Amino acid sequence: MPRADPRQIGISLLPDGTRVTVRPACPRDADRIQDFVRGLSPSSRYDRFLAPMNELSPAELARVGAGAARQATLMAETKIAGTRIMIGEARYAATDGVTCEIALSVAEDWRGLGLGTLLMDHLECRARNLGTNTLVGDVLRSNAAMRTLARKSGFDQAGVPADGRLVRIVKDISTARVGTPCGQLMASGLSIAA
Repeated sequence: MPRADPRQIGISLLPDGTRVTVRPACPRDADRIQDFVRGLSPSSRYDRFLAPMNELSPAELARVGAGAARQATLMAETKIAGTRIMIGEARYAATDGVTCEIALSVAEDWRGLGLGTLLMDHLECRARNLGTNTLVGDVLRSNAAMRTLARKSGFDQAGVPADGRLVRIVKDISTARVGTPCGQLMASGLSIAA
């Protein structure tokens, strides 16, 4: 089975010192991602996928690690007692050369520890590397945690005329930003392409 390219792996520390690996998912990760989604609470799955669901569809699982240059799933992992566990996921898709759609979720026990911010920074870094200018995502108006993360990460928020349940988060990334993992990844020689 193919292994993740070590040049594409980002290792970061959360504010509490926990070591987290963020890497692109590959096809052999599909079961792990499905288990992660199943392990989210029903309300967390609803917040992430904007609809009630218990697991990812076969079509969605088939896209994990499919290798498309302009879209990917990122996995956040850590080790506990020597066992690697998945604690978050993030997805991006550069849709038109200008805009990159994003989404993320964090395991319940790992919320409020800085993992969401770390994943958001990785999404921004990868979108910049693709040459896009804008990050966008649709968030349920009731999803206060994600709206707060977006606000802290510099996103503007506006209603979605076609669906009053949603708020669209938007961030212009056309100008350089200091402090994202991009600088750390480039300085260490790690590739940030998926």
